[in-house]
Amino acid sequence: MKKYIVRLLVTIVLLIYYPIVMSFVNAEHSKVECVDVVARVMNNTSDMLISNSELKKMVLREFTNIKGTLLDSLHLMEKETVLESMPVIEKCEMYTTAGGVLHVDVWQREPIMRVFRPNGSSYYMDATLHRIPANYEMRTHVVIVNGAVNILQDTKGLVDICKYIREDKFWRATIEQIYVNDNLEFMLVPRVGNHVIEFGSSEQMEDKFRLLHRLYTEEFDMLEWNLYKKVSVKFQGQIICTKR
Repeated sequence: MKKYIVRLLVTIVLLIYYPIVMSFVNAEHSKVECVDVVARVMNNTSDMLISNSELKKMVLREFTNIKGTLLDSLHLMEKETVLESMPVIEKCEMYTTAGGVLHVDVWQREPIMRVFRPNGSSYYMDATLHRIPANYEMRTHVVIVNGAVNILQDTKGLVDICKYIREDKFWRATIEQIYVNDNLEFMLVPRVGNHVIEFGSSEQMEDKFRLLHRLYTEEFDMLEWNLYKKVSVKFQGQIICTKR
């Protein structure tokens, strides 16, 4: 019984003491000015469009008076919305810590292709078909897409092929370009050799890539790659090679 009373008293004291302490801490915290910004790209992949240092410059450029502002006057949700409206940022979270440090955590959009228009201009595109201006500097390779992209109906198929290439080490190193021809079919252009791959539609995509992988790794050798002008997997279960 004695232990129970002691525990009860401790609980009561804590329930009274904790809100008082927290209100004091919050009051003191609200008087602190922002002295620094720590910016981080959380999905730090090899396909980064912005670095941590570039993100910090972006924040300081967008919110010029952020340093020196009281922490309780930062209006973080509004600033998160501003950053999330930028084409390269998918999600943003801001919070402050002791000493007046503002933390900015963002998740950038991850491009899976770079689309070139007939006039030579281009843009990046992620798996949701969100366009990202090409004025961001891509750190690593993504597949180039051109041709009749603007009138393509099978946009899901294009995304699926680009994602498959991006996520497979062999195909990421092998395929450089996807061309959408006048029949709205996909033509793949490899980095090595002077041939093109007539891929057709995105149907049976994985089977087509398996056939091609076997051709490249078991049938072709380096000297044979230039003997053909076209390799077709357009028809189900078949691979047709057309010599020059």
